[in-house]
Amino acid sequence: MTNLPQQAESRSFPHWRFWFPLAAQLLIVLAIPLPRAITLATGDTVYLSTMPVDPYDLLRGRYVTLRYQIQNPSVLGDLPRRSAKPAFDWEEIFITLAPPEDDLDPTAPWQPVEVNYRYPQEVEPQQVVIRGEQGRRGRWIDLGLGEYYIPEEIGDALEDDIRDHPRETRAEVKVDRWGNAALVSVWVQDREY
Repeated sequence: MTNLPQQAESRSFPHWRFWFPLAAQLLIVLAIPLPRAITLATGDTVYLSTMPVDPYDLLRGRYVTLRYQIQNPSVLGDLPRRSAKPAFDWEEIFITLAPPEDDLDPTAPWQPVEVNYRYPQEVEPQQVVIRGEQGRRGRWIDLGLGEYYIPEEIGDALEDDIRDHPRETRAEVKVDRWGNAALVSVWVQDREY
């Protein structure tokens, strides 16, 4: 009978076998939204001009599909470049944006002033660098800002507003110091959604 307490002791479950998998799962779940949350918390606010989108294909479910003028390589074609283009299938592209000269409209779109294939070493204090990816064929640049989820109750109003004012639609975006961007809201004229 004296062996029973020793046997029970040897069968005890090590605590790390419970806590380690639990902590690993928690880290995985938190790691997914963490980069976007850091960008939203620490990023600088810029406004990007959107391109007209077919208003009848604008809402799929309850999110808005957006395209931006700086996604089009032809818009960036004449801008200065400080680094040579690498020959990879997909490469990072860094677009330096300058604030608008018009101080009267706080949501005026920022303008691209330079394109690089590496993060630029020298950036003016008022400028912001946004990171994207461009394919070898160079049709569009992916900024990771293509979809904006909207509350159900404002979906129809936003769709109508964008259809009526496609050239006056802008996106409010936060850009962190590494060039990562996160979409904050959509503006149509002076209305924020």
